[in-house]
Amino acid sequence: MDASRPHGVIAASCTPLTEDERPDAARLASHIQRLQDLGCDFVLLFGTTGEGLSFTVDERRDTLDAVVDRGVRPESLLIGTGACPLPDTVALTRHATQHGVAGCLVLPPFHFPVISDDGVFASYDRLIREVDDDRLRVFLYHFPDLTGVNISFPIIQHLVDAHGDQIAGVKDSSREWDHMQVLCRSFPNLRIFAGTERYLAPILGENGAGCISATVNVTAPLARAVYDALKRGEDVGDAQDRLTSLRMDIGQYPVITAVKCLLAEQTGDAGWKRTRPPVAEPSEEMKRKLAGVLDQLARLDRTRTDP
Repeated sequence: MDASRPHGVIAASCTPLTEDERPDAARLASHIQRLQDLGCDFVLLFGTTGEGLSFTVDERRDTLDAVVDRGVRPESLLIGTGACPLPDTVALTRHATQHGVAGCLVLPPFHFPVISDDGVFASYDRLIREVDDDRLRVFLYHFPDLTGVNISFPIIQHLVDAHGDQIAGVKDSSREWDHMQVLCRSFPNLRIFAGTERYLAPILGENGAGCISATVNVTAPLARAVYDALKRGEDVGDAQDRLTSLRMDIGQYPVITAVKCLLAEQTGDAGWKRTRPPVAEPSEEMKRKLAGVLDQLARLDRTRTDP
């Protein structure tokens, strides 16, 4: 697998906020470095976990500019560029592509009650044509629970036929293993990512690309260990079971809030608890409920660092 193309363990990064609830580029750049040090191959900014749709076009562009200015390599980033108005998606995607990022993760149009396959195709087709940059690599964001829109296999094939390598892959957040498996088998030339590390080992077994997950913000070392062991041909049953268990324990709660709570406790930085409405800030009750997860993460960290 070409290591320059997105693959492996990818954190859908949370976005730290300043006291006035604006993206904090300095702390975000530090977090990206920390995630990479913990084993992430790439980091996604401004996806669902990154509260991307809660920020303006200017906030998202300015934050990417500032993160890159602080030394983050753009080629190590994926950028969520979805927005309700198509011109905003074009502006965000063009800006990210001009920075030389590894790809743009793009939601389908979702803000009308009924979206036809033709409408979904037309939105992606228009985006690619208007960005008009051979460097653009689009990752389709299949998340029907969020959007109510199915990016069907015929849409994917139509886009590949129209735009070739510019359709680079799919993030499948459907949580349906059968769908992910058939995606991998139907589109072997695309990078197919599970939206949860719960399916990291299974999707790699189908020659998928890896996972792009919210909870990798805190599970990165274990996800890295599973990925590396699989590449060495080792059995990962126990490690994958622990990874799955952690994901499911965190997934009992609103994931963005829970992950920010865990990051605040792990790093000792209470600022991680800040969110922009409508996402709720972590409560003391959530902190208590996540105590068991924190203990598991602490044990994993000790195992990783003990000689």
